[in-house]
Amino acid sequence: MNNNNEINVWDIVVRSFHWCTVLLCVLNLFILEEGERNHRYVGYTLAGLLVIRIAWGFAGSHYAKFSQWFPTPSRVIGYLKATLKGEHPYYAGHNPVGSLMIILLLTCLVGTAVTGILTNYEDLFGEDVMEGIHERFATALEMAIFVHVIAVIVIDRLTHGDLIRAMLTGKKRLPENSDIVDKQ
Repeated sequence: MNNNNEINVWDIVVRSFHWCTVLLCVLNLFILEEGERNHRYVGYTLAGLLVIRIAWGFAGSHYAKFSQWFPTPSRVIGYLKATLKGEHPYYAGHNPVGSLMIILLLTCLVGTAVTGILTNYEDLFGEDVMEGIHERFATALEMAIFVHVIAVIVIDRLTHGDLIRAMLTGKKRLPENSDIVDKQ
């Protein structure tokens, strides 16, 4: 901890991955022409970043590790029960429902990247098969991003957890008199 009301949560690898992914997704989903060279290069870059992030999920810092935040059924059920009782549990890292969202986002990102790469090998799959699957993953990714952004805003309001600032600085301000569920 840095001081009494802050905790180090997101390391530089997690934050860099997050913001680079934001930038690359904006480029490929909304700006660059599908299938063009720059679109492919952005996709290849994102695929490389995904490899790094997935490896970091096993070897990285405490809050970066998948084992720290993986949403087991008991974690999700306990979180939902507490939330429904109005006891919104405070997590320094991802809460169990947020963890489900991270898994969805990573799945969509990996699916989009892999199928994008495989569009170069349409001869193996039949004409436009991979392109169609790639578009479905990209659409699912867009929807997941939208839900993610809304959820971050809502959770930040409920917990005063300072989520956006934490993704910029790596440090989360702790609410007064809060018990941290996932303290290191």
